[in-house]
Amino acid sequence: MPRLIAVIVLVAIVVYAFIVALRMNPKRTPAGINKWVWVIFTILPPIVGSIIFLVANYMMNAKQRPAGGRQPRGPRPRDRGPIAPDDDPEFLKGLEEELRRAQYDKKLREHEDDTDS
Repeated sequence: MPRLIAVIVLVAIVVYAFIVALRMNPKRTPAGINKWVWVIFTILPPIVGSIIFLVANYMMNAKQRPAGGRQPRGPRPRDRGPIAPDDDPEFLKGLEEELRRAQYDKKLREHEDDTDS
């Protein structure tokens, strides 16, 4: 049973390294080695190659990360503009105009009903 678990873990590492190598940006490869060389390297000597690739990829990404912790994923939501309709000033302005128009129409109908009686 322990051997089966070890084999499953090693296969998972190889598959993970293979997928990471395939999805890697060709311009940002570890050690400047071609992407396809890394893909082949993760398959041919599977266990050693996959572990070397994962360590090299981690080291390369660690150098690019800011020292404070997590890497920013993009501009903050307020820098990109409104996300939800209720955060959009134009949308809110349109709602206010519709509400004012509806209130005006209601008062106008009430006034007409009062003058008809």
